[in-house]
Amino acid sequence: MKRLLFTLIFIFLHLSLWAQESTECIKGDCQNGYSFASLLGADGQYYGYQVGFYENGQLNGIANQTGNFGKFWGTFKNGKKHGFFSYESEGNLYAFGQFVEEKREGLHVVRTNAGYEFKDYKNNEHVTNSPLPSTGASPCVMGSCDNGKGVSINGDDAVYSTWKNGKMDGMTMQFLISESKIIFAEYNEGILNGLQMIWNFDETREIMRMKDGKKDGFYLKRKADNKHEGAIYKDGILVESF
Repeated sequence: MKRLLFTLIFIFLHLSLWAQESTECIKGDCQNGYSFASLLGADGQYYGYQVGFYENGQLNGIANQTGNFGKFWGTFKNGKKHGFFSYESEGNLYAFGQFVEEKREGLHVVRTNAGYEFKDYKNNEHVTNSPLPSTGASPCVMGSCDNGKGVSINGDDAVYSTWKNGKMDGMTMQFLISESKIIFAEYNEGILNGLQMIWNFDETREIMRMKDGKKDGFYLKRKADNKHEGAIYKDGILVESF
């Protein structure tokens, strides 16, 4: 009985602290449209920020959440991570994969100091690893770069994708030393369709919606001085900036 009582008290205190976490709106109204907010803990202390596009008081669309929990760039639905993300957390240099209702699902490619890991998740639980077999030959050094998951190299540049008839298809990462950037994107038979995230080596970052290879929808940028800007594009043409 004492153990049960202690457990109930612990859960109550935990939920009480969680309920007191809040946001402080800095730019916009944090209800609809482009906005920036500070994240505050139960003690009122700042622990991060979120910037992106809101609907009905919650992040809906592309956004960036950064704080002592990591850095996450991707698509949110009703305030939760839902869609393709690139992120840094848990000591990883970078990672990318799909989230469903805030939980990691399917394959996540993770870069650590030791190299790449190919982790499979179900309901946010790491269930297994799916490493790609080495081919021993270039340009396709791992897996298949014709039809299937594979890594292709060109000099110091490397591309991971799920290839279809030799074209990038689905979730793709381009590590481009030649251009001083990493690109995380969604392709459809070689054409950008979906989310594209660009991590430049100078610490600037961009995230945007793409349709048939053109910007189409929401756009966010974090500049090297940590200032943020947003925009809306239609068929590659700037419609509105923030």
